[in-house]
Amino acid sequence: MTTGLYGSGNVNIGATAASVFRPNVWSSEVLMFVKSNLVILPLIKHYDADVQSYGQTLEIPNVSAITANLKSQNTVVTLNYNTETKTTITLNKHYESSFIVEDLVKAQSKYDLRSDYTQAAAYAIAEKVDTSIATDMTTVWKAASQAYGAYGTALNDNLILTVNRYLSENKAPRSDRSIVVHPKGEAEMLAIDKYVRYDALGIGGDENSIMNGKIGRIYGANVFMAQNLVYLDTATDEYNHLFFHKEAWAVAMQVKPRTQAQYKQEYLGWLITVDVLYGHTSLRSNFGFVLKS
Repeated sequence: MTTGLYGSGNVNIGATAASVFRPNVWSSEVLMFVKSNLVILPLIKHYDADVQSYGQTLEIPNVSAITANLKSQNTVVTLNYNTETKTTITLNKHYESSFIVEDLVKAQSKYDLRSDYTQAAAYAIAEKVDTSIATDMTTVWKAASQAYGAYGTALNDNLILTVNRYLSENKAPRSDRSIVVHPKGEAEMLAIDKYVRYDALGIGGDENSIMNGKIGRIYGANVFMAQNLVYLDTATDEYNHLFFHKEAWAVAMQVKPRTQAQYKQEYLGWLITVDVLYGHTSLRSNFGFVLKS
């Protein structure tokens, strides 16, 4: 760790950038690397195109339900009149991961350290994006008493059926429902007999959960595992999993993960930065729930 003109957060790892400086390739590699490590982001509603050119906030008009009214003879129709609200996404989450690649070690190292550290920076960005969304989802839904199950008690079929029913009662569409679980929750779900039995699933071979370790789809919802869900290390460990419809949460990515490089003569090396700029918020509050275990 070096302290200097650019602060104490720089990582000096040493390698000449001249032979590896390929900005277009690096940007593409970083974007694909980030995508492969994101779990929650692809499962929620996106408004990226609306903010990519300008803006510090995005206003989303909310259209509330209207009623159907009985029409009586010789009377005028009954007009619906709603005062609508809006959802605001503030584009205030700008995260970066930076390091400096010095010229010195080019002749001393056979490793492509720039590539390794760029991927590490991209992973840090992907983890930050998913973690910030998962944390806010958990906080909002727990505050709204939309959390079910009990800490210290394994996920079970009845809990999943109950929350799936609540989504239906709240008129969430059957499609685009997702369950995202911590590795602990994944293990608990794989231990549920009916989720892995050949006869219960009606499938065989490599598609069976007990053979490939994948849960797949349950009651029409896709199941995913993510390591960055909210976990509290307490006397009774608190694991928080998420069950939601796509429109429960909205995100606007103004600057998708990108790589930038600049040669810094004072360091005799290249400054590499991977960054992202986005905002996210609750969109349909009753379309998401926390599962506790």
